[in-house]
Amino acid sequence: MEEKLWIVEEINKILGPVVIKLFSYAGIHLNPKEPIPGHVILSFLASLTVIIVFGLLSGKPKLVPDKKQSIFEQFFMFIEGLNREIIGHEGRNYLGIVGTLFLFILTMNYFGLFPGLASPTTNINVPAGMAIFVFLYYNLQGIKKHKFGYIKQFTGNYLFIAPIMAPIEFVSHISRPLSLSVRLFGNITAEETLILVLAGLFAPLLPVPLMALALITGALQAYIFAMLTAVYISGAVSEEH
Repeated sequence: MEEKLWIVEEINKILGPVVIKLFSYAGIHLNPKEPIPGHVILSFLASLTVIIVFGLLSGKPKLVPDKKQSIFEQFFMFIEGLNREIIGHEGRNYLGIVGTLFLFILTMNYFGLFPGLASPTTNINVPAGMAIFVFLYYNLQGIKKHKFGYIKQFTGNYLFIAPIMAPIEFVSHISRPLSLSVRLFGNITAEETLILVLAGLFAPLLPVPLMALALITGALQAYIFAMLTAVYISGAVSEEH
């Protein structure tokens, strides 16, 4: 993400002055050379890509699905199966959040395979932001369902073990955003760095197998993030703590 990308420069030329002026009203002074960071622009483009592509794929449902609708339905069934297996019968309630995270991360990971783009997930702020969102989301869902009883998530069912359980569970929950963000950031950064180094040292065609591998690892990292999100939601909303 350190390299200067043409799309980042162009968007900053167009929107930069407006952003600088808006933030100046709040007393915040941005970098005049790049007021909108590259990872913010690329993350926005990734979200826009997901909205457009799946907006076109979903369309108006047909009784006999065409090719576009079949792709959408296969993805729907994939995420629904994941949620049902991990969360249970309530899994469909969280289909939107788990599916959106998967698509968003997958798109960002694949951006790095296109010339002139880079994966915003190689900037730690992006995985960290998503991990914090997941942390807040699953805890809010647990509170919404169990009300005050959600405290048992940290203390256990019996008061006499609460002094032992509470510190352990607290550390466990706090470490989840760190684990989610570092795993995604580390894997995608290492993958892109390796491809760039080999592309510079060897013949242009040599990194092609690695780029094919990057397609797999990019999807795998998106799946792991989505799966762990489902696991955390399951723990928060389950009847047993």
